[in-house]
Amino acid sequence: MVSLLVELLRDEAPEVRRTAAESLGKIGDSRTMDAILPLMHDPAATVREASLLAMARLKPTANEGVVVVLAHALEDPVESVQQAAIVAISEIQPDSRLLAPVVGVLRSSAVTNRRAAAQALLQIDSNLWISALVAAGHDSDAEVRQGIVAAVGEWGGVAASSWLRERLAEDSSPGVRAEAAYRLGVFSDPEARAALNKAMAKDPDSGVRRWAKQKT
Repeated sequence: MVSLLVELLRDEAPEVRRTAAESLGKIGDSRTMDAILPLMHDPAATVREASLLAMARLKPTANEGVVVVLAHALEDPVESVQQAAIVAISEIQPDSRLLAPVVGVLRSSAVTNRRAAAQALLQIDSNLWISALVAAGHDSDAEVRQGIVAAVGEWGGVAASSWLRERLAEDSSPGVRAEAAYRLGVFSDPEARAALNKAMAKDPDSGVRRWAKQKT
């Protein structure tokens, strides 16, 4: 059965290639990973998506080559493929030292790519890349900024408190400020508490004030 499915990965019909990739992922034989990898560049988006989800199930060793493939998928023009890449990154859990290609996607000219990279970096330990995340934290897109605030708050530890307080006080987006309030709520330092109290009293957005209140 596995041999037949591997053959079907090269079928002319995209639907057959997609089904074969899905089936191999469900079977879970890691030896089929080399046969699935070429489908990351398949002309059909449904096949690329299926190959990434199969990769998530097979969980290959997260070496530099695998991370480069995943980072490339984050820049796919189809959002469903980007989301499948995020799932694969979350399941494979690359070491933080290997994440340079993923962090690099934060500099993409396409906003959907940057959003996908921020989502991916929230899913995996990005503690070695906090300075790069902070540098990207003034992105023109509020959704990207919110994703970066979430990742910095998740992986930056108390050392990120100062930057999160800045985002809470200064960002123009209520969503970003609310995320900063949520993330600051896990810290017990007096400065974080003071920033939350100030937001609770003065932020113009009711959602931000609510998050600040819940976290004080």
